[in-house]
Amino acid sequence: MTRPADLDQDASGVVRSVDSRAPASASSERVTVSSVPISRESVVSVSNAVEVEAAWLDRLVVAACEMPVAEGETAIVQFMVRSLGEIFPECGVGACLVPPAPEAPASSPDARLSPVPVEQQLFKYVPEGEERRGVGMDPTRLFPGFRYERVLDVEAGSTLHLASDDAQLQDDDSPMMHVVRRAALAMGRGLGLARGHAKATMDARDLRALNSHMVQAEKLASLGQIAAGVVHELNNPLTSIVAYTDWLIRKQTGTPGGGDPDSLERLRRIGESASRILRFTRDLVAYARPSSEVPVPVSVHTVIEQSLAFCEHVLAQHGAQVQRAFVTEAPPVRGMHEQLVQVFVNLFTNACHAMPAEGGLLLVRTELSSDGLRLVVHVEDNGHGIAGDQLTQIFAPFFTTKVDGRGTGLGLSIVKNIMDNHGAEIRAESADAGGARFVLLFPVQA
Repeated sequence: MTRPADLDQDASGVVRSVDSRAPASASSERVTVSSVPISRESVVSVSNAVEVEAAWLDRLVVAACEMPVAEGETAIVQFMVRSLGEIFPECGVGACLVPPAPEAPASSPDARLSPVPVEQQLFKYVPEGEERRGVGMDPTRLFPGFRYERVLDVEAGSTLHLASDDAQLQDDDSPMMHVVRRAALAMGRGLGLARGHAKATMDARDLRALNSHMVQAEKLASLGQIAAGVVHELNNPLTSIVAYTDWLIRKQTGTPGGGDPDSLERLRRIGESASRILRFTRDLVAYARPSSEVPVPVSVHTVIEQSLAFCEHVLAQHGAQVQRAFVTEAPPVRGMHEQLVQVFVNLFTNACHAMPAEGGLLLVRTELSSDGLRLVVHVEDNGHGIAGDQLTQIFAPFFTTKVDGRGTGLGLSIVKNIMDNHGAEIRAESADAGGARFVLLFPVQA
């Protein structure tokens, strides 16, 4: 049988459990709750029989069965403190809730830093008319106005407090402590269930969003197949237009005097426009075709220009001007052309959606890093920008700042995945002009 622990009472009246077999350093072990050091209750004594009032146990069982798991951790603690207060109406009951620290994504720069302290919450119940006993100058207690106070660990820093003037609170084998220990166990179990319910709810929401995206992807795939057939039908007459325009130009230039200059200019414009449409349709088919997944040397400037061509209608719709500032003789990067086009198409489209109705500006700038090992691309707009607290979430799946139904929350997540597959980096910043800036760093071809 485990020997009961000795009890020690300090000048403030706090009763602490001390195992007489443990070294002195162990008996003084403390934790910090809301910056207030309190004793840890870790000893559960064993006796042959404990006479506990049936009404106490009945109420505790009912409370354990009725815990509001779906309402979250705070509701669990409030409910258990209130229930324990109903069991012991002459006592002070309190709790300190320390939620688990949120885990930063592995790709987040905050993941390498020390855990950020989480906000702690205190809950108190005191008998009606005895509110003054729950306040005081003693920083080590929740209820300085009571003679005794016991503190029990619930889980991971969270604690349950019981205060009373009754001396039986000093006895580990008392019926009161028998009930309180089981209340702490029930509270710990309730907190675990509440977290599990919250995670399951979030997973179900993400699953519904993913299912909706898959349905939309199927629609787009079907539309892409139809568009590919339309493009194929367009290419035949476009090829004829280009060929016959070239023939007419040669015929005009072969006449005496070299032909009419105005007619030649019109023919050249017809040929250039038809060739431009032909190139666009061919590029569109190549972009939609599944990638071969074979990395090759790629010119980032060519990728950018092709992406701007794809987004020309979106830029025109927003009246946006494009400013280019390209480094001369940029080295190629190793990657997959179609996937890199997808990266810039997403960034340019997002920039257009964030721009004002008139006076939109898109700045695309490239430069070499100081060590010459990476090609740096800046994509900047003068839109409404990204809030500071959203910069670390912007690449998370299903996260979107668009409220008009144009965003699925997957565009930037796909961009981040493509960049990771290329061994490249991307980050979001607030631009000097108030918009958003995306910085992309590509390792250059060795």
